[in-house]
Amino acid sequence: MLHDCNNIPIRRLSFNENNQTEKISKNTHKVKNFGPGNYQLTKTDISYIVYGACFLGSGGGASIGLSLLFMDKMINDADIMTYVNPDDLEANKNISFIALLGSPDKMFEGFGQTAALNAFLEMDNYLTQSGHEPLGYLIPVEMGAINALIPFIISARKGISIINGDPCGRAMPELSMTLFNINKLPLNPVILTSDTDSSGHYQKIVVLAEDADDAENQARRFARSHNNVAGMAGYPMQGADLNCSTSVQNRAKFIQCTVGLAWNLGRNMVESKSYNEFLDCLNSFTPNSYTLFEGIITDKEEREITGFDVGKITVSNGDETIFIYYKNENLLAWNVTRKCYLAIGPDSINFVTKRDAQPLSNADINSNPEKNPKNIPLKTEIGIIGLCAFDKLNNSVLVDLFLTNIQEILGAFPEDHVPIPEKYIPLSELILYYKEIF
Repeated sequence: MLHDCNNIPIRRLSFNENNQTEKISKNTHKVKNFGPGNYQLTKTDISYIVYGACFLGSGGGASIGLSLLFMDKMINDADIMTYVNPDDLEANKNISFIALLGSPDKMFEGFGQTAALNAFLEMDNYLTQSGHEPLGYLIPVEMGAINALIPFIISARKGISIINGDPCGRAMPELSMTLFNINKLPLNPVILTSDTDSSGHYQKIVVLAEDADDAENQARRFARSHNNVAGMAGYPMQGADLNCSTSVQNRAKFIQCTVGLAWNLGRNMVESKSYNEFLDCLNSFTPNSYTLFEGIITDKEEREITGFDVGKITVSNGDETIFIYYKNENLLAWNVTRKCYLAIGPDSINFVTKRDAQPLSNADINSNPEKNPKNIPLKTEIGIIGLCAFDKLNNSVLVDLFLTNIQEILGAFPEDHVPIPEKYIPLSELILYYKEIF
């Protein structure tokens, strides 16, 4: 796991005498610690974060092609965005997550570009009208290409600082599978918003949800009524609730420094375009990673259950075949040839192309090349990289949620006869078993 914010930087800078936000330097990316306070990021930095977050998303978190289109349309080269370390949160500043959910196809058509900003505005209005201070920080709801990007788009427009962390460490199929929910942080209100229409108006609802499942169900219903996209804001709290320098307990509520991890990984991908160099970069960070398999994508199949797209990616190298099962995000890797598990969620199952070290999500595989500039066609050679779950995700409640989701996915593919895991087996143990047996 990430033990503290000094392990995974974006870059280290020191404050000047006036304690102002510092501008980043090009030559400090290798320094493995942060200075205090807020740091400025450029559009180039955000592109690094998008690439890294796509890799960390375990096949989910939306298409990187879509995210890059959003970034190009909604962030200008001159925009400056800021992030803040989890140890430096001001106690009385209000926090919320802002997210975008819905149909990638609709988003490629241009929908969803204002929905998340509207959710931010409505949460801000809700707080001020309730006698509270406006939002001072935003936090990504997960590590995935689109929802790691969305807070920075708002930062570019509104000057809000983004917390260097998230409550998942990867992308998750359901809102109930975040550390915010596992730690029973107050969820309400949940605010849902549509895009702004041609007349300058948008729709909104303020939800007092029974729990995270209820909030997600209402969000999906709202999205279906508004071009299959919705902006979402929730978990309003204060800096004191997440500041890691004042409370050890706060560290359990989210995973620190994942934005910095995404920046480092994305920078290597974008600048080196070397698969082997990327693996070396990945190995220099925690959590531990393993190359599970290398081969050619031969098939992608999707089926719908309970309102979700579940699917299977088939990868083969001629000698062996691997099935990757997903519910938006990859949750299970199964070696068809050897009839054994390779990885089980909450461990991550991540994709990267061997030719140029580009990350990809399930949504990018065999997508519409006319819409998606990062379409990954069948027959692309990829590496399947397993990433050990952060220790905080090895929570019995969360593990049970993963196993339930895996059972649902396998139930949609009965002809494969893949046994349902009786328990979660950590990736490090599966790797040892695999090496001993084979």
